[in-house]
Parts: sequence; structure tokens; C-alpha cells
Amino acid sequence: MMRIGIARSLTDSVSGGVFQYEMVLLKALGEIAAGYPEELVYLCYHGNDVATLAKTGGLNYRGLPIVPLGMPTPQQQPPEAYIRQKPATPPPFDPTQVKFNEAGADLMRQTGTDLLLILSPNLPGFSYRMPFIVPVFDLNHRLQPEFPEVSAFGEANGREYFYINTCRFATFILVDSEVGKSDLLRFYGDYIDEDRIRILRYYPPIDGRSPPSQQQLDSARTKYNLPLRYFFYPAQFWPHKNHALILQAIKLIADATGEAVPVVFCGAYWTYTMALNFRDIMEQAAKLGIADRVRYLGTIPDSDMAALYSLSAGLVMPTFFGPTNIPPLEAWHLGRPVITSDIPGIREQCGDAGLLVDPRSAEALAEAMKRVWYDAGLCTELVRRGKKRLAAYSWSAFIGGLTAVLTEACNRVRTGHTPKYPDANQAPALRQRA
Repeated sequence: MMRIGIARSLTDSVSGGVFQYEMVLLKALGEIAAGYPEELVYLCYHGNDVATLAKTGGLNYRGLPIVPLGMPTPQQQPPEAYIRQKPATPPPFDPTQVKFNEAGADLMRQTGTDLLLILSPNLPGFSYRMPFIVPVFDLNHRLQPEFPEVSAFGEANGREYFYINTCRFATFILVDSEVGKSDLLRFYGDYIDEDRIRILRYYPPIDGRSPPSQQQLDSARTKYNLPLRYFFYPAQFWPHKNHALILQAIKLIADATGEAVPVVFCGAYWTYTMALNFRDIMEQAAKLGIADRVRYLGTIPDSDMAALYSLSAGLVMPTFFGPTNIPPLEAWHLGRPVITSDIPGIREQCGDAGLLVDPRSAEALAEAMKRVWYDAGLCTELVRRGKKRLAAYSWSAFIGGLTAVLTEACNRVRTGHTPKYPDANQAPALRQRA
């Protein structure tokens, strides 16, 4: 029997899509574990990890659920507090020169781990000198390097280091679409070929989530002092999320029709880049004279998200990044129409179940928002198409796909059909002690 070690990043429930992705994978692995011929173990390496999983219902002790008390959501500071903490840019380095974590590798061997499954692309699995599987969400530092979150302060260099060496040494890389696979081969085809790439289409975090009750809807409207009608955009305040285009569209709608269309934002700005962007967005709303139509709720408990979607006129998401995103799937599940970006990946994900617009055109976005705001028949049709598209996402197929990847990876480890690491004794310059 082989031992598959499962590791995740130290994200929590207010960290957005990465956390949701990890939780879906953990739920699937929990269902697989009981009947799987190999041993699956969760590798917990930090006390915060235990606290976060317990908080979200992801832990129990011998079948007894753990319900933590007194674990408040971290309080976000005013944006100036983060803007004052401008990061330094580290000196550039050769991303092909891998640094192995020999102490970490020793620890992995002591746990008896044969294969490492990393739940999101935040841990350098290659540093442990062992076979590993990891998902890759996007390569936007190559596709759209103009955005500082993927390029500034040494980020591009760090990402190159991660992706080059991940492609060199991974047993399998998981992508969620044909576009994701094509991008990986386009940029890193010198380090990986199709033989080590597997498409595992993402399953949205909707399994077992019922629409909110009327009481929950009324409670959310009161709690957040929501407008009677509004567009909804749940997103961290990274520049690529393109909040500014929504403000421009709202101004155009007001100028053309006199209609004051509100938008509700939620999400964090916990870094220098995000805080700077948040401040700019709020200043822009004031300059456009629409500040009264922009409601920012901060970070929102996951338990309130369904109500915020359900009370909205629809999701508006003019992001520049794909290839796929979670909010359109959540909106479809809760019967809300979707407006999002006409870019590769998202086009594949949404098809005709959303209004797709150029994320550089405020005029196109304003037109789509007007159509959703005024045309109830169109909204009904978009919701119908969304539900139909969502029905193609099968939990059993996701479980089956993940199981197949694990089984194939185990077979490759047994037969030695995995990338070879340089010998530790012959490559002292590449070694790094923890």
C-alpha cells in the first residue's frame, strides 16, 4: 500500500477561490479515502491549519464533529495601513536553479509519504525531492504581465521559478480546461509535455448548498442594509478584477437613462497592491458622482454569500483573468444571471449562459447591465441556460476523475515512471537547508 500525503496552503475561508478549491478537493478525497486501496493522509504542518479547517467544518475527531468557538474573522485595517507597507523588490535570480529543501524532504520520508498531492499551487512540491501532483490555475504572469499582482516586487521571477520547476518535476499537473492545458504547453513546453498534464474540470462548491430561506434573505438585507436591487461582485481587490469598469458603466447608465444602478462589492484588500487599488476605486466613484451607488461590505462569511447572490439583480464580473472562475457557477446555482468577460477560458466555461463583454469596454458592460436590469425575460432565459450548463458538472464524475489521476500517479511511482531529481550529493549548489 502506498501513502499519499495531502497538503494545502494556509489560506482561510475569506481568502477567496483558492480556499474554495482546496475545500472541494478535501471533500472529494474524504469520500474517496474509505474505499481506496492506497492510504490517504492529511499532512498538517501548522497550528493555524487545524484552526481553519475546524472553523469550516473540515475536521472531526474519530467521527465527532469539532465546532470551534470564539474564532472571529481577521479585522481588515484601513487601506492606508497596507499602502504604507510597500514591499521591497528582491534581486532577480535564475528560475531554473532549483533550491531543494533537504530538511523538508527528510521529514516527508519520515512520514512514509510516497506521493504528495498539493491542493493548490502555493507549495513548491519539487523542493521535497518526491513525486507530486499539483493543480495550476492560471499563467497570467505570462499572459497579462501588465498587472502588478503577477509581475511587481519580484512576483514574476518567483512565479517563473515555481512553474518551471513544477513542470520539470511534477508527476502530474492538473488543469481545469483545454485552455489551461494549451497555455501550459505554450509557455512551458520545454519542461513538460501532454503526458504529464491532466484535465480535471473544477467542481463548484455548491454540493448540498440549498437556496437561502426567506428569513435568511430578510436577515441579510437588514444586516448589510442592501439596496432593493443591485448588481453583485464578490472579488478580492486585485487590479485584474476590474472593479473600475463597473463604476464607469454605472455612470454611463445614469447619463443615458437617469437610472441609479447600485453595485455591492465584497472582498479583501490585504496587500499593498490591493489596498492601493481599493483606494483608487473609491476615489473614482466619488469623482464620477456615483459614490452613493457603491456599497462595500468587506469580507463576508461564507454563510451569507447565498443570500447576497439571491437578492441581487445578477452577477457582474468583468475580470481580465481566466481561464475559469467560481462566481458564475455560484450565480447559476442560485438562479442569478451572469455578466462576465469575453476572454478565452471564460468563453469556454460560460458559453451562451452569460452575457460576455469586452473587459476593456465600459460601453459594452453598460449595455449588458441595462439588458439584465430591464429585461426580465432575458434574465429568465440566462438563468435557464446557466442551470443547464451547471447540470453538466457532475460530482460523481469529479470524484471519478480525481480517483483516476491518483491511481495513475501511484502506478507511475511504482514503476519509476516519474521525473528524476538530480542526485543530492552531486548538486550541492542547488541544495537549501530549511
